[in-house]
Amino acid sequence: MAKIAVIDLLFHWPPDGGSRVDLKEIFTRISKYHSVTFFVPEFLRYYPRGEILSPVDGIDIELIKFNPLTYNFFQVPLRIKRAVDKFKPDFVFIADGELIKPYVVDAMREYKPIVRYYSYDSFCIKDYGTLFRDKKICSRCYLDTPFYCLKCSLAWVLKWHPRNATHTFFTSLAFTPLLYRAFKRGLSSAGGVIVYNNYIAEMVKKVNKKCYVVPSGVDTSLFTPKEKNSRNDKFTILMSGRVNDYGKGFHILYKACKKLYRKGYNIEVLITGEKTVDDDFVKSAGWLNPEELPSLYSKADVSVVPSIWMEPFGIVAVESLACGIPVIASNTGGLATIVEDGETGILFKTGDEDELSNAIEKLINDRKLLQKMGEKARMSAVKRFDWDMIVKNHYLHLFEK
Repeated sequence: MAKIAVIDLLFHWPPDGGSRVDLKEIFTRISKYHSVTFFVPEFLRYYPRGEILSPVDGIDIELIKFNPLTYNFFQVPLRIKRAVDKFKPDFVFIADGELIKPYVVDAMREYKPIVRYYSYDSFCIKDYGTLFRDKKICSRCYLDTPFYCLKCSLAWVLKWHPRNATHTFFTSLAFTPLLYRAFKRGLSSAGGVIVYNNYIAEMVKKVNKKCYVVPSGVDTSLFTPKEKNSRNDKFTILMSGRVNDYGKGFHILYKACKKLYRKGYNIEVLITGEKTVDDDFVKSAGWLNPEELPSLYSKADVSVVPSIWMEPFGIVAVESLACGIPVIASNTGGLATIVEDGETGILFKTGDEDELSNAIEKLINDRKLLQKMGEKARMSAVKRFDWDMIVKNHYLHLFEK
C-alpha cells in the first residue's frame, strides 16, 4: 500500500463543479488500495477553498491555514511542501491551483509529481484558464507567448476586478517572469501529466512527453436511464450548466429553439440556474445538487451542450449519455471525443444556431432514431466513462512502486 499526497488549492466539499467531483471520485476509489491524504489550503476570503462541510469517503484531509497576505507565490508552496514532507509520501498528485499552482509544482520537483490539468489553467492565465477571449476561442498559449498572455490577463483583471482572480494575479507575481519560469520548469520535471483532451496534450508535449489524455467519468449506478418524468407531450430539450456564462452558449440554443417554436413545434427548453429570458417555452429547474441531477435528466428527450468555448471535457454530456439521453453538442474540445456523431448524438458546428436547430428538428421528427441513439448513449457511457473502469485502466498503474 502506497502513501499518496494529493494537493489541490481549490478543493472544498460539497463541490461547485466537475473538477472537485472528478478528484473525489478518482481518489475515493484509489483509497481502497492506497493511503490517500489531501493537502488543501484553508483560505475562505475570496473562494471557499478548504471549506469541508461533509466527509469525503476514504480521504483524510489536512487543512493548512492561510490569509490574504500569506496566500502567495512564496508561502503556499513552502508550507504545503513542509506538510507533504512530514507525511513522507510515495507519490504526489497535484490537481487545481490557478496561478499559484506552477509554484507548487515547481516546489515538488523532487517527488516527480503527477500533475493534472482539468482545464487550461496555467496555459491560459486570463480569468480561470479558459482560452476564450473577446467571445471566441483564443489560439494563444502562455508557454509560447507569455508577454501577449500577460497583457491579456492584466487587461481583464483591470477591467473586471474579480476578487479571487485579482488577488491571485498579484500574489502569484503573474506580472513578472517568475511565474513563467516556475511553470515551465515544474511542467518539464513532472513525472506524468494528465489532461482531458488532445488540444491541451499538444501544448504539454512541447515540454513534457509523459502526457496522458484521460477522460473524466460518471457514476453509472447513479446516472441511469429512467422513464421520462413528464406529464405532457412536449419535446424537452435540456441544457444543464451555467446559462449565464456566455461561453456555455445558451444564446445559441435559445436562438435555435426560438426558430423551432415559431415553426409550431411543441418544445420546452429546460435549464438549470436563473431564467434570463421571458419566453414561456424556457423553464428553469433551479440549482440542483449532484444527487438531484439524474432526476433532471429523466425529464429530457435530448441534452444540448452548445458551448462556444473549448470545453476541456464535458461532464454534462457524459452524465446525459449515462442516463440514455442523446447529446447534441458543439464540435469542439472534449465534446468532440465524447459524442459519437450520428450514433450517440449529433455534433454541430460551434456557434451555428441553424445547424443546432436542424439537429434538434431531426430528432423531434424521428423518434426511432432518438430512441436508438439513447440506447447507444447508455452503452457508450458504461463502456467508456464508468468511474471504476477509468480508475482501473488509467490511474492505478500510476501509483505502482
